[in-house]
Amino acid sequence: MAASDASDYKSSGVDIDAADSWVERISARVTARSSAELAKRLVTGVGDYASVYALSDQQWVATSCDGVGTKLLWTAAGLGRPEDLAQDLVAMNANDVLCVGARPTLFLDYLAVGSRRLLEEGATLARFIDGLVQVCAESGQLLVGGETAQMPDLYPDGGFDMAGFSVGFMSPSERLGVERVRPGAEVWGWASNGPHSNGFSLLRKLFDTKADADFIREHLMGATKLYVRPFDELRRALGEAGREALQAAYHITGSGLLNLLRAQPAGRQIGFDLSEWPSEDPLWIQVLARRSGLGAKQLFSTFNMGWGFLVVLDPAFSQSRRSLLQSLELKPLGRVISEPEVRVRGVVLR
Repeated sequence: MAASDASDYKSSGVDIDAADSWVERISARVTARSSAELAKRLVTGVGDYASVYALSDQQWVATSCDGVGTKLLWTAAGLGRPEDLAQDLVAMNANDVLCVGARPTLFLDYLAVGSRRLLEEGATLARFIDGLVQVCAESGQLLVGGETAQMPDLYPDGGFDMAGFSVGFMSPSERLGVERVRPGAEVWGWASNGPHSNGFSLLRKLFDTKADADFIREHLMGATKLYVRPFDELRRALGEAGREALQAAYHITGSGLLNLLRAQPAGRQIGFDLSEWPSEDPLWIQVLARRSGLGAKQLFSTFNMGWGFLVVLDPAFSQSRRSLLQSLELKPLGRVISEPEVRVRGVVLR
């Protein structure tokens, strides 16, 4: 594809604006029709990274639900491993639970298949389940159940889909979120491992499964990084003195850096000036930019651009612990501002 033949996410069949409007409609309906008694215990609901519910004054539970998108199709075509798909599924949920301050503990999965052949042959799904069990164990989660549905009239023969559900627990004092974020706070990030599980409806239009097979396998199909252990290490390293220093966390998924603006604190506004964002992109982004012809604004609004998880830290505390943060493989990316926008490489995202 020539650089002038620009392709974007919407033209590939994914409309982010429509998705955002749908979430707003869901939220309004939930608010209007939910039990008032139960709703009083809801700390955060539809639209946040995870929904948080107060079980008691001292214990809260966080829940998340997500899938892996059309990355499934390249895995089914032999370009990815079922084990990596399992990590994608766990990570897309567990990473979201981290963002509200909870520790992901329980996991469930839903698997739908187009024919019983997949269940009878077993190889692909067995590798997926083995991977699921292993990834849950490695990240301190317990696979407690799920559902396998045979749906021959909905999915093609050999086709399948999946969703995951993560449950985490926390105390009220561990909560993270925009209400704690203050202008001047520093933004630090952990690198991603390729596009993770987002943007594949567009990627599949730009890369050929035969001609680009090696590139796809090496640069685009890496399993979504699980940030549970690094995030645990960060919280332990900060200790009790640093509990207030950690203000917020952001999992960079679909919509790219617009994830940073998905919520605003009551009565005021925040944004992000990412002036320390690296000037050189990973190879997969460079190739993607050439193939798609997309400008920086569209790329940053669609892909993680090489950074999968960001944290916001009190500036005085983070500057005094700079070497510690770097030892945890965190990199400084910028700071919080009072305007509701994201500034990165001279581009403004709203």
